[in-house]
Amino acid sequence: MNANICPKCGNPKKPWFDICFNCNEKEKQKPICEVCGIEVQEGHNLCKIHWIEKQEEKNNLKKIEYVKGKKQEEFKEKFEGKYYYNSQKMKSKSELLICYFLSANQVQFAYEPAMTINGKEIRPDFVLDDGRGNSIIIEHFGLDDEEYKKKKKTKTEAYKELCKNDSQFYFVDTTEEDIYNLKDKLGKKLNTTPLKKVMWK
Repeated sequence: MNANICPKCGNPKKPWFDICFNCNEKEKQKPICEVCGIEVQEGHNLCKIHWIEKQEEKNNLKKIEYVKGKKQEEFKEKFEGKYYYNSQKMKSKSELLICYFLSANQVQFAYEPAMTINGKEIRPDFVLDDGRGNSIIIEHFGLDDEEYKKKKKTKTEAYKELCKNDSQFYFVDTTEEDIYNLKDKLGKKLNTTPLKKVMWK
């Protein structure tokens, strides 16, 4: 093999290069797989194996997005403004039932009042007034997905820190299970605060 002739096109080349300059430029322009670097067809950037893997990945993401989207729709349908209490729009039936429970027990409360904790605005579901200067925060946690759990953790930590720094604040939370028996479940939790009652209605 002549070291001065390009094996690809037969044109002259420098002996220290494998192919001539023109063929080298053409080689650079050949499409290769972004993942493994092997040559692929014109107009493609992935080999068949990695193209299939990417399609599977896309399909999995679509499934996740679909499930997430469906959950969000269900959440909106369940939690956004279908219920009213004294002309106040409630996010959910569960919160409406808590309103009725508090009202039946003659407890003064504010629904979603704006509070600033550590420089951030936060809106607890309910803030109760015991008539003696104490405030009891009730937060209802109605979902159980990962994103919601993160929000739950952030809110819970903020409320606990507030209660730690201010002895006139107390915090309790409720879940969907509590809604079926507010008299016992929420009543028992409220009895750990200054808002104690011998009997909850």
